[in-house]
Amino acid sequence: MLLRDPLGSLTAAHARYGDAATFRLAHLRFVSFADPAAAQHVLIRNHRNYIKSPSYQGLRLVLGDGLVTSDGDHWRRQRKLAQPAFHRQRLAALVDTMVQCIDERLVEWDARRDLDVDIHAEMMGLTLAIVSRTLFGMDLQGDGVDLRPLGPAVTIALHKANEFAESIVKLPLWVPTPSNRRFAKAKRVLDEIVHRIIDGRRKSGEQRDDVLGMLMAATDESGTERMDDQQLRDEVMTLFLAGHETIATSMSWTFMLLHQHPEIAARVRDEVNANVGDRMPTVDDLPALVYLGQVVDESMRLYPPAWIIERQALGDDEVCGWRIPKGTIVATPPYVLHRSPALWEDPLRFDPERFAPGKLEERAKLAYMPFGAGPRVCIGNHFALMEAKLILAMIARRWSVQVKDPANIRPDPKVTLRPAGGMPARLHRVTG
Repeated sequence: MLLRDPLGSLTAAHARYGDAATFRLAHLRFVSFADPAAAQHVLIRNHRNYIKSPSYQGLRLVLGDGLVTSDGDHWRRQRKLAQPAFHRQRLAALVDTMVQCIDERLVEWDARRDLDVDIHAEMMGLTLAIVSRTLFGMDLQGDGVDLRPLGPAVTIALHKANEFAESIVKLPLWVPTPSNRRFAKAKRVLDEIVHRIIDGRRKSGEQRDDVLGMLMAATDESGTERMDDQQLRDEVMTLFLAGHETIATSMSWTFMLLHQHPEIAARVRDEVNANVGDRMPTVDDLPALVYLGQVVDESMRLYPPAWIIERQALGDDEVCGWRIPKGTIVATPPYVLHRSPALWEDPLRFDPERFAPGKLEERAKLAYMPFGAGPRVCIGNHFALMEAKLILAMIARRWSVQVKDPANIRPDPKVTLRPAGGMPARLHRVTG
């Protein structure tokens, strides 16, 4: 059931059994909690008793020991080294770069004759350009390195990661199956490009204000120890995934929801026009785009890119009265929490007013957690929200995205919550 239809299975199980639902996965016990108090216990209060579940083994094939997949002392050291790169003031300096990338994509749209697109593919291309420039300080074809193969290689690698995680019998990667051969080729592309960029930056001695430059300059408390090339590679790949795949997916669902609710799309457009007008937005404009931010939050409630969070118990525990033996897989799925009738009124309705100022106090803590929670909350959450708001602001004032047959577009719960088969749409230029 879980492999065939994880979203439907988890939703149905919690509808039938309540806050806790238990499954058997071969020799493993799997418990899913649709309870904010359970999420607080596992992710915050007793987080040291929990490590990443075996499901992350697939991602580790792609990301190595980056922040998403590592545990223990290695994770703590890497988190401390990487944290300064994601300080709000440092991220604010990247806004102009993001805006330039978005504007270049919109200029391409203006020049198009055929405005039938796959909006998810468009968002993947846009976020690839943004993450390339903000992470590496490079255009897709810059400094003699062609970055365009990174996007397709990540897609192939993530498909393999998901396949590996779901496989009961895990064939070694050296077995020459078609899937293994595709993955090996994709991983070579990823490794060659990233290591080439890191090596080139080290040889040049150049210090840049992009994220890679900040990570390369980061030191531990002693001021002497830095990340080696492999650690840099793993963190770069982790950030590349987070800044590329997840935001593209989130924006695709946002445009579908706005297509289904034109009155909300019109209100977003009016807010952008009133506060930004025709000029390029700046970081100082973002606090004024209150309703637009609510739309982004509500879209991530219905379609959280990280749709499930899994941990494995290192020792026996008790979670909200339930006994959790050592080795149990414990899930706190944001997709289920965000759609729980016990936590949200009319939960399937798209209503940005849920996130209006002052509403936070009315809901349970961790009823909403699109970026996780606790010490392992996504390090790039502020980066992601800035990027999402800028993309929506600049597109909404100039374009209307009309998604074709949205009722038949289904989420594909793999590593992220992609739209299955893409998202066909037609672009309409907004006038007046």
